[in-house]
Amino acid sequence: MSTDDAVTPLARQLKLFYFLYFVTVGVYYPFFVPYLRGLGFDGEAIGTAQMALAIASVPGAILWGAIADRLGAPSRALIWAARGAAVMAALLVWARTPREVTLILLAQGFVAPAIVPLLDTVTVESVRSRVGASYGRIRLWGSLAFIAAAQALGLLLAARGDRPGDVAVPVLYACAFAVFAIVVSAAPPPVLPAGSKPRLAEMWALLADRRLLFLLAAAALHAGTTACYQFFGVLVRDEGLSATVTGAGMAFGVAAEVVVLFAFPLLERRLSLKALLAIAFAGTSLRWLLLSRAHGAPPLVALQGMHGLTFGLYWAAAIRMVERLVPSHLRATGQALFTAVTLALGGAIGYRLAGFGYDRFGGAPRIFAWAALVELVPLTLVPALAPRSHRRLV
Repeated sequence: MSTDDAVTPLARQLKLFYFLYFVTVGVYYPFFVPYLRGLGFDGEAIGTAQMALAIASVPGAILWGAIADRLGAPSRALIWAARGAAVMAALLVWARTPREVTLILLAQGFVAPAIVPLLDTVTVESVRSRVGASYGRIRLWGSLAFIAAAQALGLLLAARGDRPGDVAVPVLYACAFAVFAIVVSAAPPPVLPAGSKPRLAEMWALLADRRLLFLLAAAALHAGTTACYQFFGVLVRDEGLSATVTGAGMAFGVAAEVVVLFAFPLLERRLSLKALLAIAFAGTSLRWLLLSRAHGAPPLVALQGMHGLTFGLYWAAAIRMVERLVPSHLRATGQALFTAVTLALGGAIGYRLAGFGYDRFGGAPRIFAWAALVELVPLTLVPALAPRSHRRLV
């Protein structure tokens, strides 16, 4: 069997896993905050609950990544993380108070955030030796799932009368996670060839790499501003618009993300990773500024097309940079560290400040305006991502 023949079934399997997992994201991300708002949660309660999820993600993701590297088995770690996340998602169906939701999301943070780093680890390692293979073109199947889930749920909630606190949101979230956990458990990806087991000192040494630290700082700040995006659904509702606008905006944004992920191999050949990250950060700042001033369905939906820069271009470039900065036998730890520090820690601060700002500023537009300003900081950190002498990062 040729190398391509051996890799193709794994690539198809990983596409399925990304697709099924990001169905859960397509349910949660656009609609869970509006769902909590419909239950009567104020901005501070929403921000606290989301912050609990993000804070737990930091030790959770790093621990799962370290276990996967030490065992040389990211596939097994993925199975157990998926099962734990499915259980926590099911409990959200019955949670009604801020305390209940916060405690469940805290527990969810110890398992769910490990899933993407583990999937990314298997994917990056599986395409490393295959000419023409692309992480982005496998990962885009997750984006397609997000589009389908966000659009479908938006239509469903509108058909159900856009009820505040519609239980369909947590029920479908729990069902989507259950399907993902069952499929991953029934057909886990094969174990990749094992390298040398990392020593604890090597894991700590990752934090001594100045380039990685600057990347983590820039990505954490970026994640902090994107936390305000969970208030897009609230912005739509406050404008008196239907949930179909939320679904359409999210779907259009992720469609742009899919295009960028598919085109990323071409973009990477033409521009450096530093240039691509700079474009992503500058475009995101402009997006938040424009969104803070937008009114009505057409502009609110159209501006989501810039999500191709905010996530598609940013994520593909950042993952490639992590791949170049982290040794192969520390891949799961490096991916988990990147996810924990950026999405989890940066997100925790962003969620809390976004919830605080929503209450204090009297609405979502001012949150997006502040996010536009903060997004300029990671842009200034890009020049500090100095290249290795033998790697083309600039």
